[in-house]
Amino acid sequence: MSVQINIKNQKTRALLDEIVQRTGESVTEAVTAALEKRLRELTRDEKLARVRELTKGIADRLVEPWKSMDHGEMLYDENGLPK
Repeated sequence: MSVQINIKNQKTRALLDEIVQRTGESVTEAVTAALEKRLRELTRDEKLARVRELTKGIADRLVEPWKSMDHGEMLYDENGLPK
């Protein structure tokens, strides 16, 4: 079964043609790779947004000495080596 996509936008078609020419991929392979990459980006962005939402406000709840402490003091000795 064949599925067809009709690309009517000249810029989109030019970008696709350049990718095909530079990579040697077929049009189908180039479109598939681009869609997979975009889906990974969306998934990453959604995960990042979720982490930001979960961690929002944590800094406001920190108390001293944790609020102003340099994490390097906690993790490394005077020579910069891990404690």
